[in-house]
Formats: sequence, C-alpha cells, structure tokens
Amino acid sequence: MLRLSYTVRTNRETVGRNEKCTASHNAEAGAMPPRSPGLPPATTDPSTLVITSTPEAIKAARDFARGWFDAKGYTNGVREIALLVVTELVTNAYKHGSAPGEAISVHLYPSKAGPVTEVRDGSDAEPHVKPLTPDSFSGRGLAIVSELTAAWGFCHLASGGKAVFAVLNETPK
Repeated sequence: MLRLSYTVRTNRETVGRNEKCTASHNAEAGAMPPRSPGLPPATTDPSTLVITSTPEAIKAARDFARGWFDAKGYTNGVREIALLVVTELVTNAYKHGSAPGEAISVHLYPSKAGPVTEVRDGSDAEPHVKPLTPDSFSGRGLAIVSELTAAWGFCHLASGGKAVFAVLNETPK
C-alpha cells in the first residue's frame, strides 16, 4: 500500500500538506482535485507494463500505450498526445530515474479527470521543468508534457522511488 501526501501547484502557487507529492495543473483545464494519496482515482483497475531499463523499453512502453488507448476507444488525437507523454516519461525514467536493468513500470487508467499515464522508477530525484532556451538540445520533455496535459506531477513512493504522472485531456487542445 502506498502512503503519500500531496501538494498542488497552480499558477506557481502552492497549496497542500507537504512536498512529498506535487501536481501541476493546466489553468485552462480547470482544477482537478488530487486523490488521496495524490493521484486522480482510477475508474477501473490500471493496466500495467513492467519493463527493464534499456533503450528498447521506451518503444515497448509506447506500443503498450498505443494498444491501451486504442482498446479504450480514445480519439486519435488523445492517443497521439498520450504516446508523446509516455515516451517522455519513460525516457526520463530510463535516463534519470533508473540504472541499467532496473525495473520501470507504466500504469494506464481512466479517471474522471481524464486518462492517466503513470511511470514509476527507483529514483527519489524530483523531476522539474527546465527553462526553455533556443539553444538547448535537451530538457524540453516535461515542458511539453506540461503544455499538452491537464495536469502532471510526481509522488515519492513509501517503498522508495517515485511515480510521475500526467492526466490527459479527453480531447486534445
């Protein structure tokens, strides 16, 4: 069982109990109440893929997400945004959140707030959006996730590591 607490960030304002779990909400999407312990509640059991931290894991996660979004009947636009989000989150888990051969898990589930993608890795390092500059060649992934989703955030897991999640809009922006 996960025991998490949360902080909600909206327009750079912090509201919540502590810094163990952070969620950023897209102001255009409206407020999304975080579930206790910090993620939107699933309306069904999550579909889960556990992969090993290798470069090939990124494609495996994307293929898993494509099948899930197709099976659930989401529009092509939502699916394409979800594939980009899953790619970014799993790439971050591979590059920054796990050592070669460690487990990364991908969880997909519908919620009342929208479909949720959640990626877990073994690192306690907190993800953050880097400032965008015209000359940077990397570090844009979470900025893209932030712009394309209703909300994103992360939670430190009681067992160690973290879960990074994104709540997608039902229809693309």
